[in-house]
Amino acid sequence: MTPNDLHAQLRAARRAHQRAEFSLAVLLCELKSTGRYTERGHTSVESYAEAELDLSVRQTRDLVAIGRHMRELPALAAAFSDGRLSATKAREVARVATPATDAAWTERACVSTSRVLERQVAAARRGDTPPPDPAALPASPRVTLRFDVSAADAEVIRATLARLRLQGGFGADCEDGVLLADLARNALIELEREPPTAERFRVSIHHCPSCENTHVGDPQAPHAADHNDLGCAECDAEMLDLTARAPRLTHAIPPATRRKVFEQHGHRCAVPHCRNRLWLDLHHIRPRSQGGDHRAGNLICLCSAHHRLIHEGALGLVLDGETRRLRFVLPTGEAVGDQPQLTIEDIATHSAVDVEWKAGMISPREVRVVSAST
Repeated sequence: MTPNDLHAQLRAARRAHQRAEFSLAVLLCELKSTGRYTERGHTSVESYAEAELDLSVRQTRDLVAIGRHMRELPALAAAFSDGRLSATKAREVARVATPATDAAWTERACVSTSRVLERQVAAARRGDTPPPDPAALPASPRVTLRFDVSAADAEVIRATLARLRLQGGFGADCEDGVLLADLARNALIELEREPPTAERFRVSIHHCPSCENTHVGDPQAPHAADHNDLGCAECDAEMLDLTARAPRLTHAIPPATRRKVFEQHGHRCAVPHCRNRLWLDLHHIRPRSQGGDHRAGNLICLCSAHHRLIHEGALGLVLDGETRRLRFVLPTGEAVGDQPQLTIEDIATHSAVDVEWKAGMISPREVRVVSAST
C-alpha cells in the first residue's frame, strides 16, 4: 500500500466517521425531544448515551445541541451529513450562525482548521459574518476554567445548571459557562448589597468622649465594648456624632482613599501567606493617637483576623532599619513570611510618616525571618 493509498483510506474513514456523527446528533436530538430514553430505563438522554453508546456527558450535550440547529441551518446540515465537517466544527458554527449567515460560516468551516474556526467564532456574536481573512486569528475573549470538585459537589453544580436552564429562560442548549457566569453575577449583586470590603463596623459602638465610657448595642441595655473592637473601629468605620444638633455621618477613611489602598494591595490582606480577600479593614501604620493620619501612605490593608491580632498585640508592624521595609512580626521576634510587603519609600511618597517611629515594637535587629509555614 502506497502512502497515497493509505492517506485516501484515512480520509474516507474520517468522512464516514463524520457522517456517523451527524446521524448521532440527529438521533440523539430526537431521543431527547421525545423522551424515549425512558423506554430503556434511563432518566435523561445523557444517562442513556453514557450507558448504551459509551458517550461522555459533554459529547452527548454537544451532539444534541448541534442536532437542534440542523433544521434552521440547512447549509451546515448538508456539509455535516456529507462528511465535509466534523462535529467539532459543526458545534462552533451552530454557536454563531443564523439562517442569514449559515452559508458563510459553513463555507468558512470547510476551509479553516478547527483551531482557527474556534478563535473566529469566539470573537463573533450570533448573527455576525465571518472575518474576511480565512486564516485570521483574532484575540479570543473566551477563557477556559478548569477546577476539581468532589462528586457530591459536582452533582450539586449539575443540578443547579439544569434547573437554571429550565426555570431561568436560558434554553436547553445554553452553555454551562454562560449559566455559571450568570450565577456569579447574581452572587456579586447579593454581595454588593452588603459589600464585604466596606466598613465592617455596622454595629453601634457608643463612646462618650467626656466620660470615656464605651458600650455596644442598645443604650438601655449596654454591653461593655472590648477596647480592641474600639481600636479596630477607629481605624475603619462609619461614625455618627449624636452630640451635634444635626447629627452627621462621616467615614473614618474617605471612600476614595479606601478604594485607592484596596487597589494598591490587590484587594487582599497584606500579611504574607494570608489569602483573605473578604472582610478587609484598613489599619493605620502610625496610630492616630501618635499623630498618624488618613493618607494612603499611612494605611495598610488587613483581614479582620489579622487586624484584631495587631490591636491585641499578638502581631506587630516594625520598620526594618536595613531594608527600610515594614515587616509583620510575632512577639517572639520572628518575622511572618519572607516576602516584603512595603518599603518605607512607598509610604513616604504618600504620607509624612516618621521613618524612625517604632511605637514600642520589637527592634529590627531582633527580628528573625522565618518561612510562612512555621
